[in-house]
Amino acid sequence: MRRSLMVGAGVVVALAGWTARSHSGIGPRYTPDGTLIRPDGIETWILAGASLGLGYGAAAEAPPAMFHRVYLEPRAYERYRRTGRFPDGTMLALAAHRPAERVPPARQGWFEGESVGLEMAVKDAARGGWAYYGFDQDRTGATARRFPPERCRECHAAHAARDNVFVQFYPTLRAPPP
Repeated sequence: MRRSLMVGAGVVVALAGWTARSHSGIGPRYTPDGTLIRPDGIETWILAGASLGLGYGAAAEAPPAMFHRVYLEPRAYERYRRTGRFPDGTMLALAAHRPAERVPPARQGWFEGESVGLEMAVKDAARGGWAYYGFDQDRTGATARRFPPERCRECHAAHAARDNVFVQFYPTLRAPPP
Protein backbone atom coordinates (compact mmCIF):
# COMPACT_ATOMS: atom_id res chain seq x y z
CA MET A 1 0.00 0.00 0.00
CA ARG A 2 2.73 2.41 0.98
CA ARG A 3 4.66 1.70 -2.24
CA SER A 4 1.60 2.32 -4.45
CA LEU A 5 0.99 5.64 -2.67
CA MET A 6 4.57 6.68 -3.38
CA VAL A 7 4.26 5.69 -7.05
CA GLY A 8 0.93 7.52 -7.28
CA ALA A 9 2.43 10.60 -5.67
CA GLY A 10 5.33 10.45 -8.11
CA VAL A 11 2.95 10.35 -11.07
CA VAL A 12 1.00 13.32 -9.68
CA VAL A 13 4.22 15.33 -9.19
CA ALA A 14 5.42 14.45 -12.71
CA LEU A 15 2.08 15.45 -14.24
CA ALA A 16 2.01 18.68 -12.24
CA GLY A 17 5.49 19.52 -13.55
CA TRP A 18 4.44 18.76 -17.14
CA THR A 19 1.35 20.95 -16.77
CA ALA A 20 3.35 23.84 -15.31
CA ARG A 21 5.91 23.66 -18.15
CA SER A 22 3.29 23.33 -20.85
CA HIS A 23 1.55 26.52 -19.69
CA SER A 24 4.58 28.51 -18.54
CA GLY A 25 5.16 30.27 -21.87
CA ILE A 26 8.70 28.88 -22.14
CA GLY A 27 9.62 27.79 -25.63
CA PRO A 28 7.77 28.34 -28.89
CA ARG A 29 4.12 27.45 -29.32
CA TYR A 30 2.53 26.64 -32.67
CA THR A 31 -0.97 26.24 -34.06
CA PRO A 32 -1.87 22.83 -35.53
CA ASP A 33 -1.01 24.13 -39.02
CA GLY A 34 2.51 25.17 -37.90
CA THR A 35 2.18 28.93 -37.51
CA LEU A 36 4.04 30.47 -34.57
CA ILE A 37 1.95 31.97 -31.77
CA ARG A 38 3.27 35.29 -30.48
CA PRO A 39 4.59 34.73 -26.96
CA ASP A 40 3.28 36.73 -24.02
CA GLY A 41 5.46 39.26 -22.24
CA ILE A 42 8.20 39.76 -24.83
CA GLU A 43 8.79 43.24 -23.42
CA THR A 44 9.85 41.65 -20.12
CA TRP A 45 12.49 39.41 -21.71
CA ILE A 46 16.21 40.23 -21.62
CA LEU A 47 16.99 43.29 -23.77
CA ALA A 48 19.88 42.04 -25.92
CA GLY A 49 20.36 45.35 -27.73
CA ALA A 50 18.79 48.24 -29.57
CA SER A 51 19.54 49.93 -32.87
CA LEU A 52 18.44 52.83 -35.00
CA GLY A 53 17.99 52.06 -38.70
CA LEU A 54 20.08 48.87 -38.68
CA GLY A 55 19.20 46.86 -41.77
CA TYR A 56 20.55 43.92 -43.71
CA GLY A 57 19.34 44.77 -47.21
CA ALA A 58 21.09 46.84 -49.88
CA ALA A 59 18.72 49.82 -49.62
CA ALA A 60 19.23 52.06 -46.61
CA GLU A 61 16.15 53.24 -44.74
CA ALA A 62 15.43 56.92 -45.31
CA PRO A 63 15.74 59.07 -42.19
CA PRO A 64 14.25 59.04 -39.73
CA ALA A 65 15.05 55.36 -39.37
CA MET A 66 13.09 52.80 -37.36
CA PHE A 67 14.00 52.00 -33.78
CA HIS A 68 14.67 48.30 -33.19
CA ARG A 69 14.89 46.38 -29.94
CA VAL A 70 15.98 42.75 -29.71
CA TYR A 71 14.73 40.66 -26.81
CA LEU A 72 15.84 37.17 -25.77
CA GLU A 73 13.72 34.76 -23.75
CA PRO A 74 15.25 34.62 -20.22
CA ARG A 75 15.71 30.83 -20.04
CA ALA A 76 17.64 30.88 -23.33
CA TYR A 77 19.72 33.84 -22.10
CA GLU A 78 20.77 32.01 -18.93
CA ARG A 79 21.77 28.93 -20.91
CA TYR A 80 23.65 31.04 -23.47
CA ARG A 81 25.59 32.82 -20.70
CA ARG A 82 26.67 29.44 -19.28
CA THR A 83 27.49 27.60 -22.51
CA GLY A 84 27.92 30.09 -25.36
CA ARG A 85 25.21 28.26 -27.33
CA PHE A 86 21.53 29.00 -27.71
CA PRO A 87 19.47 26.00 -26.56
CA ASP A 88 16.74 24.37 -28.58
CA GLY A 89 13.59 26.45 -28.03
CA THR A 90 15.45 29.79 -28.04
CA MET A 91 13.31 32.72 -29.13
CA LEU A 92 14.67 36.13 -30.12
CA ALA A 93 12.23 38.95 -30.89
CA LEU A 94 12.95 42.05 -32.97
CA ALA A 95 10.43 44.81 -32.24
CA ALA A 96 10.33 47.76 -34.66
CA HIS A 97 8.89 51.19 -33.85
CA ARG A 98 8.43 54.33 -35.91
CA PRO A 99 10.36 57.30 -34.61
CA ALA A 100 8.28 60.03 -32.99
CA GLU A 101 9.17 63.55 -31.93
CA ARG A 102 7.82 66.82 -30.58
CA VAL A 103 5.35 65.43 -28.10
CA PRO A 104 5.12 67.79 -25.11
CA PRO A 105 7.07 68.34 -23.00
CA ALA A 106 9.85 67.14 -25.38
CA ARG A 107 11.19 69.89 -27.62
CA GLN A 108 13.85 67.92 -29.44
CA GLY A 109 15.02 64.42 -30.13
CA TRP A 110 13.33 61.19 -31.13
CA PHE A 111 11.70 58.36 -29.18
CA GLU A 112 10.03 55.05 -29.99
CA GLY A 113 6.58 55.72 -31.34
CA GLU A 114 4.01 53.40 -32.90
CA SER A 115 4.84 49.69 -33.18
CA VAL A 116 5.23 48.66 -36.82
CA GLY A 117 6.07 45.01 -36.50
CA LEU A 118 7.60 42.11 -34.71
CA GLU A 119 9.90 39.47 -36.15
CA MET A 120 11.13 36.38 -34.37
CA ALA A 121 13.98 33.92 -34.74
CA VAL A 122 13.24 30.51 -33.23
CA LYS A 123 15.67 27.63 -32.77
CA ASP A 124 13.60 24.47 -33.04
CA ALA A 125 15.41 21.25 -33.96
CA ALA A 126 12.10 19.47 -34.62
CA ARG A 127 11.37 22.04 -37.36
CA GLY A 128 14.81 22.11 -38.98
CA GLY A 129 16.80 24.42 -36.70
CA TRP A 130 16.61 28.20 -36.88
CA ALA A 131 13.47 29.62 -38.49
CA TYR A 132 12.32 33.21 -38.91
CA TYR A 133 8.81 34.65 -38.61
CA GLY A 134 7.13 38.02 -39.10
CA PHE A 135 3.96 39.11 -37.31
CA ASP A 136 1.58 41.45 -39.11
CA GLN A 137 -0.01 42.31 -35.78
CA ASP A 138 1.99 43.05 -32.65
CA ARG A 139 -0.44 41.66 -30.09
CA THR A 140 -0.46 38.66 -27.78
CA GLY A 141 -1.93 35.61 -29.48
CA ALA A 142 -1.19 36.80 -33.04
CA THR A 143 0.26 34.14 -35.33
CA ALA A 144 2.96 34.21 -37.99
CA ARG A 145 3.92 31.91 -40.82
CA ARG A 146 7.56 30.96 -41.28
CA PHE A 147 9.52 33.05 -43.79
CA PRO A 148 10.88 31.05 -46.72
CA PRO A 149 14.25 29.60 -45.59
CA GLU A 150 16.22 31.42 -48.31
CA ARG A 151 15.03 34.79 -46.98
CA CYS A 152 17.14 34.68 -43.79
CA ARG A 153 19.00 31.43 -43.25
CA GLU A 154 21.97 31.92 -45.63
CA CYS A 155 22.78 35.42 -44.37
CA HIS A 156 22.59 34.34 -40.74
CA ALA A 157 24.80 31.32 -41.41
CA ALA A 158 27.38 33.45 -43.24
CA HIS A 159 27.46 36.58 -41.06
CA ALA A 160 26.25 35.78 -37.56
CA ALA A 161 29.01 35.94 -34.98
CA ARG A 162 27.69 32.99 -32.98
CA ASP A 163 25.18 30.18 -33.58
CA ASN A 164 23.26 31.96 -36.40
CA VAL A 165 22.66 35.02 -34.19
CA PHE A 166 24.10 38.47 -34.91
CA VAL A 167 25.47 38.78 -31.38
CA GLN A 168 27.99 41.33 -32.68
CA PHE A 169 25.15 43.90 -32.60
CA TYR A 170 23.90 43.12 -29.08
CA PRO A 171 25.99 44.30 -26.12
CA THR A 172 24.32 41.89 -23.72
CA LEU A 173 25.41 38.90 -25.83
CA ARG A 174 28.62 40.24 -27.40
CA ALA A 175 31.02 39.30 -24.59
CA PRO A 176 31.90 35.61 -24.59
CA PRO A 177 30.42 33.61 -21.75
CA PRO A 178 32.67 33.09 -18.71
